[in-house]
Amino acid sequence: MLNNAFEGYNVCLFAYGQTGSGKSYSIAGYPGNIGIVPRACKELFDQVKKGPSTLKHLIYVSIIEIYNEKVQDLLIPPKNRPAKGLAIREDKDKGMYVENLTQIPVSSYD
Repeated sequence: MLNNAFEGYNVCLFAYGQTGSGKSYSIAGYPGNIGIVPRACKELFDQVKKGPSTLKHLIYVSIIEIYNEKVQDLLIPPKNRPAKGLAIREDKDKGMYVENLTQIPVSSYD
């Protein structure tokens, strides 16, 4: 996934499965045995550090959950989330996107 992202392609990690099947464990892991997302984030910033200093990288984080056909922004406190969830839109320039999704700029793995 990261190699494709560095080549300019959009990438997405999608976890799907029955409750209790290990999605959270696989995605987040736990201290001492980190999951897919922390590993990918660490590698992303390691690759940015190794790259040419003439390149500028803009890295943002967003986290969504799709549950009962509702898209929720997990970076918003639960009490502030819209009851109907967020809308998925399509734009000829942006492609598919989640309307009003929080995007936080990040500059390091930490």
